[in-house]
Amino acid sequence: VKMNEQNETKMGSHHVVIKPGSTATSSSSSTGGETSTYQYSSGDVSVTIQDEKLSVNNMQYGKLKTGDSVLIDNGKVFVAGQKRQGTPMSDQEIQTSASVAESTKELAGYNVTVRPGASLTSTTQVLGDYTFTVGNTKVSIKKDELFVNGTSYGELKVGDTILVENKKVTVSGKIRAPKQ
Repeated sequence: VKMNEQNETKMGSHHVVIKPGSTATSSSSSTGGETSTYQYSSGDVSVTIQDEKLSVNNMQYGKLKTGDSVLIDNGKVFVAGQKRQGTPMSDQEIQTSASVAESTKELAGYNVTVRPGASLTSTTQVLGDYTFTVGNTKVSIKKDELFVNGTSYGELKVGDTILVENKKVTVSGKIRAPKQ
């Protein structure tokens, strides 16, 4: 298995670099009111920036200033070139950072929102089949047909927005029943 030398991503105003890199990466971001949460994972490294507070693998690394770069190099964390010591997060902080109000993604040209969101999301694309997985909810779009957890919810039209909220599926503001 060839290791990527590094993974790079943009999290809000921050340029984040993770070394060594991994081919298994996922990212999500959610903004609501005055809070914004960016999450990125690369292999076993999980980075969260919530309201400019940096945490890596459930360790807190303090506040970031706008535009600060973040480098995670073999487990060491550098912010704007300065090494930072982490402090372990309490179980409650871990719980709070894991509860994401919603996860949103553009999938096959459609805007998909899943509530409640999850800190672990992934997106895959295989031969025209697009899947956005949020926690235990799997939203797939195949040839403009919507599937949630393997059940068809019918055809989509250009510009449709999809909301999956506690197992209820809404397309452009109208609740959809599963196709029989």
